[in-house]
Amino acid sequence: MLNNQIIVIDRGLRCQANANDRGVIDAKKLSDRQWEELRSRNVRSAKRQLVQCAKCWQQYREVQWLKTYNTGRGTRVISHQAGESRPDHDYETVESPQHRAHKDRAVLIGEPEGYEPQREAWAPDGKTRADVLLTGALVVAYEYQHSPFSATGRYSAPERTRLAAAVGRTNMWHTDTDTVRGMVPILRTDGDLPPRVIRNVNYRLEFRGGIYYVEIYTCTAGEGHQCPNRKFSGCGKPHARGHVTAGALDDVLRGAPVGAYMPVYDARIVGAPRFFWTDRQSYDRYATHIAGADIALLGGVPAGPEKTRRGVREGHSVQKEAELAAMFAQAVDLTSHAPVPTCRLCGRPTQCVDRDGRPLCFDSHRRERISVLDSSKRRPANRTCTYWLGSEGRYCQNAEEVRRFLCGHRCPAHTPAALSGTPEMPPGPGWPIHRKAA
Repeated sequence: MLNNQIIVIDRGLRCQANANDRGVIDAKKLSDRQWEELRSRNVRSAKRQLVQCAKCWQQYREVQWLKTYNTGRGTRVISHQAGESRPDHDYETVESPQHRAHKDRAVLIGEPEGYEPQREAWAPDGKTRADVLLTGALVVAYEYQHSPFSATGRYSAPERTRLAAAVGRTNMWHTDTDTVRGMVPILRTDGDLPPRVIRNVNYRLEFRGGIYYVEIYTCTAGEGHQCPNRKFSGCGKPHARGHVTAGALDDVLRGAPVGAYMPVYDARIVGAPRFFWTDRQSYDRYATHIAGADIALLGGVPAGPEKTRRGVREGHSVQKEAELAAMFAQAVDLTSHAPVPTCRLCGRPTQCVDRDGRPLCFDSHRRERISVLDSSKRRPANRTCTYWLGSEGRYCQNAEEVRRFLCGHRCPAHTPAALSGTPEMPPGPGWPIHRKAA
């Protein structure tokens, strides 16, 4: 948060020449030399108690000290120190000369057209503020952006556009640098122009991006190389194709409030970005042949996508979507799916208890398992089949023709070969490949 109205305690600084009769200095009017002197002296002062907030003193009679510094881009910043700002403070932003010049040009264009331009026009809900508000058949909020958009959701370009659309405003973003990127339509013109050139309405600010002409074509074999559905032979459906068109910023400023130019959000157009501005004829063609009901026709306001579990589902019918929505609304009782407790040692589906009905711990289970388990579930004695019959919950314990294997004693029905479905190895000394025929 920035503040321009300051009071400098040190009377020896040359910036005092800019003070008014009340001793208040507008930081925007300081020269580069005066600003650097003020910034360096404020850093060396004790607890930075050199620059005082003029508004806090005049309105609330509170002494609030400010910090002064430059950003990485060289922008001057004067802000309250951490934890000392008031929540009801009225702040002003530091504007560059180019920023003020672009606002002046928007006012010079809007006044002859009868759009009643308003500078720094706050929205009725107090959440957004337009650099210049142009009111015609549509309410257009002109916003000049020179620095990159904030990455946080509250101050990002899509969120600011959505908040403006909620009160019936159509944001017109304009920039003259390539560093400004965002998921919104942005008009781009040449940069590094002096303010006097920007204010000159006879100088055309030509577009170098952000505005496109849209044409509709039928996807045939000749147009298959541009088919969005990747059909090289052509899919036979109508598609939209975009072309960069020539124009000037003044034309869009005059035409947007009456609907002559419209913004397009999340477009499906070959050769054009997802977000751009276009003329009304191209906008109507795209809405009629491609977008249909998906495009918002209320002054270019972006339609809010329906919130789903993981974005927009693909491949579901309307009936299936209704069934899924009904399923999500129902409460699920997970008590019937709770895991069944089992014994840690023998694996029984119930908790093993002793003779008195108390649960057995691991050590006591080891000592008393013979008394708890019945005789059919005890470990078989030697020379009996040790194969576990899971369906019956007991060991086989067959003692006829039992042979010893690595897995234990097994009867002929439960040998490893019988269980795997392979023939038994013939009896005799040594491996079969080493035996000789008699």
